[in-house]
Amino acid sequence: MPALLSSGPVIPFVLGFLALLLAVPGLISFLRSRQDAGDIERRLSRRPGTGAAEAKRSESKLGKAVMGIADNAAPTDGAEVSAARAKLNQAGFTGAKAVPRYFLARFICVVIPQVALFFALPYLQEYPRYVPVMASIILVLAGLAAPGKFLDMRISQRKQACSSGFPDMMDLMVACVEAGLSLDASVQRVGEELELRHPIIAGHMRTLSLELRAGKSRKMAWRAFAERLGIDEAGSLATMLRQAEEMGTSLGQTLRVFSADMRQRRILMAEEKAMALPAKMTLPLIIFVFPVLLGVLILPAVVMLMTTLG
Repeated sequence: MPALLSSGPVIPFVLGFLALLLAVPGLISFLRSRQDAGDIERRLSRRPGTGAAEAKRSESKLGKAVMGIADNAAPTDGAEVSAARAKLNQAGFTGAKAVPRYFLARFICVVIPQVALFFALPYLQEYPRYVPVMASIILVLAGLAAPGKFLDMRISQRKQACSSGFPDMMDLMVACVEAGLSLDASVQRVGEELELRHPIIAGHMRTLSLELRAGKSRKMAWRAFAERLGIDEAGSLATMLRQAEEMGTSLGQTLRVFSADMRQRRILMAEEKAMALPAKMTLPLIIFVFPVLLGVLILPAVVMLMTTLG
């Protein structure tokens, strides 16, 4: 038995058999869920006047299978689903199927590289035996981390875009409020004006306007708006509006002061980046420019010295 396990071709088949055993419960649960969904669809199709059944029938079988796998790939823990949904909302994925698709993407990023590595094993016979195992572990770790890293990068990009467009939003808010519009009407108007220049902020402001129309309190709506944006400026704005509403201060004057502060903060951030530029350019200058200058200055002397000594 040890001799069989030590042979090269047996290890891939043992790993593949173990992978199939691990995949059996998921396949059984998927087949059961698809069978239950088929029973429900057949029951609905018997009822007259149901257009939903015909719409479902028109969908492709491949799409149904993919969405069924995505639904089964999502976890059942409410806290994990809520955390994943909040992260996906910050990244801009607000669809109803965003969470199942995210976990399906994680599953695919783990399984597909392993399958590719399994078919590439005959070409890795020349390498040591630990190389496929190490490659498999590295691919699993990379597949688990890749979707999260993609979301983090997308969230960072969206936050940077929102932070750069927030002073423009405040200027438009001040103009609308001082022109005589209410705060709720100003939110709707500013969302329409920012549609082309800052579409991310415009989308969040549309959601804020819908929440205010639905009867949500202004304090809770602005707090949710700040959480969706995920930047400090939005949190400060929500706190400032709550304090202005509680204390009865002038909303136009408060927004004007806050807008001036946002413009000053943008100038300070630009100056900070400009002051950090020399320090950031030091390393590239040392690596790329200094060797070239050294070669240009010393090479003629070296050539003359070699000619003299020769």
